[in-house]
Amino acid sequence: VKDKPVCLICNEAVAVFKEYNISRHFTSKHKNSNYETMSEYEREQNVESLCKKLSGRQNFFKKVNTIQEAATHASYIVAYSIAKNNEALSGGEFVKQCMLQVCDVLCPDKKNNFQTVSLSRKTVTSRIEAIDKKLTSQLESKIGQFKICSIAMDESTDINDTAQLVLFIRGVDENFEITEEMECMCSLKGTTKVCDILREFQEGLLTLKVPITNICNITTDGAPNMTGKNLDFLDSLIKTIPGTMLLFYIVLYVKMLCVNLH
Repeated sequence: VKDKPVCLICNEAVAVFKEYNISRHFTSKHKNSNYETMSEYEREQNVESLCKKLSGRQNFFKKVNTIQEAATHASYIVAYSIAKNNEALSGGEFVKQCMLQVCDVLCPDKKNNFQTVSLSRKTVTSRIEAIDKKLTSQLESKIGQFKICSIAMDESTDINDTAQLVLFIRGVDENFEITEEMECMCSLKGTTKVCDILREFQEGLLTLKVPITNICNITTDGAPNMTGKNLDFLDSLIKTIPGTMLLFYIVLYVKMLCVNLH
């Protein structure tokens, strides 16, 4: 077991895989047993029986581990669906109740397996956090391979009247493979001045280690703090990175254009 000899009688592992060590173990541990008086055939039968018992115990633990791994995998799938559909974190408990009720009808003999799936609020939260860390790590690795990239950003308020700054990144690696993902979303609690947006923008780039020298284009919305007459976001950003040439393209929403017409 795990490259170590295991005694079939007492299930104790012998430290060194040598004949002397194995013989010493048998002599010191099982000298008074009846194995010495057994015939060769009886020993073979006894060894075969002990091997089956050991194999049965190993298979039992393997089965338990397989069920536990499957239950963990299932909880990750449910947690991902909850996050993707913007459902309440406590929804996992309701999902589990439904699973068990369906199991009672379709496969009652498998109910114990479904019971091991943990979908409490705390578990769902930790699963979503783990998924987020994994996806962030994958995106960070992908961004590290970019030769050039562009950023799109939008600042607007949510249903709770809290300003949200969303950054999207689009880049290409040395194999000309294009990747486009949402980089991050930052809550602007308080003011939404140019300095606030610039701070969150820079923190967003630092989070995923985006080299600012690789950015060739930044696309923004037509909000006043992005295109102000005196000082806007782009002017402030240029001042923080002297000597770097950036191309900016400003998107003016139709609504903003209509407001300007009035």
